[in-house]
Formats: sequence, structure tokens, C-alpha cells
Amino acid sequence: MKNIIFPALLFLTGGLFSGSPDFVNPTGTYILKGEVKNSKITGHYGELRVCLLDSSTIAICFYVNKGYPGYESGSLVDTLHYEENRAIYHPASDSSCVIYFTFDLRSAAISKALTDPHSGCGFSQGVIIPAVFDKTSSEVPVIQDLSLHGSF
Repeated sequence: MKNIIFPALLFLTGGLFSGSPDFVNPTGTYILKGEVKNSKITGHYGELRVCLLDSSTIAICFYVNKGYPGYESGSLVDTLHYEENRAIYHPASDSSCVIYFTFDLRSAAISKALTDPHSGCGFSQGVIIPAVFDKTSSEVPVIQDLSLHGSF
């Protein structure tokens, strides 16, 4: 019986030592919805648009806003290297930080790594936080500056 279960588990999990994750085409639009209280968006919200240019390059535009009370925001438009379902953004104005964009079939996770705990990653303090943006479309989006995008 053990001889049947183990091969079945290996098949279902993709094997114990699979090299890299299955390739995910990140092309599409991803949305982060902020929490709304008293007609004010009180949590982070934003949009991420991605277009796969070739197997190792993506074009990306990104907008995020902290919400009420200050509505501080940040945006970027860039072309990034894409490998193992992840892209890394190095802000030109802040060498103490990197922002990671990690993709799966239904979402994009945003995270950051800092060498300076006071860094805003080139954005206002607290604008970039770990967040999961839900994929809302797999259509090829328009890559453009979203800084004037405002509220959704």
C-alpha cells in the first residue's frame, strides 16, 4: 500500500525536488481594494498592470495609496527582469531598498527588503507595505503612468 501512496503524492505535489516553479504569465491587471469606512478609503489601495514582453522581461506600471487621512501615494513605470515568477524593482532614488513583485495565477504579492529601517523605498513613508493585489484581468493592459489615477 505504501508503494502506491508515495508515487501518487509525488505526482500531485509535482515531485519533491522540482527545480523552479511553473512559469506564470503575469500579464494582466491586479487591484488592491482599500477598506471603506464612513465614505473614506482607510486602507491601502492600488493598481498594478503588467505585460510580459518576453520570457524574462516585463513592463510594469504600479500605483498605491495609503488612504485616509493623508492619501499619500506612489507610482512607478518600468521594465524589469522577470525570473521564477518574480520581478525586483531597485528605486533609483533609494539604494537601501528593493521591492519584490511575486506572481501566481490569481494574484501578485508586493513586498520589500530594507537595509535602512527608515527607508520609504523612494516613496513617502508607509506607502509601500506588504500586500496582495488580486488579478482582475488577464488581458494585455495599457502600460502608462498611473500617478494621476487617484481614487478607484
